[in-house]
Amino acid sequence: MSNKLEKFIHDNREEFDSEEPRPQLWRKLKSELENEKKDDRVFHLSFLKWTAAAAVVIMMVGMFYYINKQQSKETIAGTTTTAQADDALAQIDPAYAKQVYHFTQLIELKQNELKQIEKEQPELYGQFVKDIRKLDSSYQSLRAQLPANPDPEVLLEAMIQNLRLQADLLNQQLMILKEIKQSKKDGHEKNTRSA
Repeated sequence: MSNKLEKFIHDNREEFDSEEPRPQLWRKLKSELENEKKDDRVFHLSFLKWTAAAAVVIMMVGMFYYINKQQSKETIAGTTTTAQADDALAQIDPAYAKQVYHFTQLIELKQNELKQIEKEQPELYGQFVKDIRKLDSSYQSLRAQLPANPDPEVLLEAMIQNLRLQADLLNQQLMILKEIKQSKKDGHEKNTRSA
């Protein structure tokens, strides 16, 4: 059957070639082909955007992992340095070591007292902690330098001065809290009397 069809087409080829499609059909085909090319570009652009977004996410996860790894190494190294600093402190001057111990214990007690407002006033607590961390960061830096410092007495004085500043700051913060509590108490008593 296909041989007969082929023979018929071959014999009547000129009659088939005499008809041409309308010009509108060619324009329509041309516009459809152009749209397909545009859609193809959109696909490539969206694919590139998704690829770039995935690369950024992977990079961020990698950075997060790297930073956490570095921080854990610093914590371990900081613990070793702290132990070395404590030993160096006791060897340099036991009197300074006692002062440092006294101040660190006092600061720890005051920080625990301050921590009681964390749930009631998280913004204020956050600001207080931020202020203390700045001073503590300086103290930890001084403490880390102690074992290798050629003039430890000056460094010890600076450490004790820093601890005094921390204690004073905590005292001021606790006074602020007492004033806030007192004003709330006075306001509550005033409202109770009015009612």
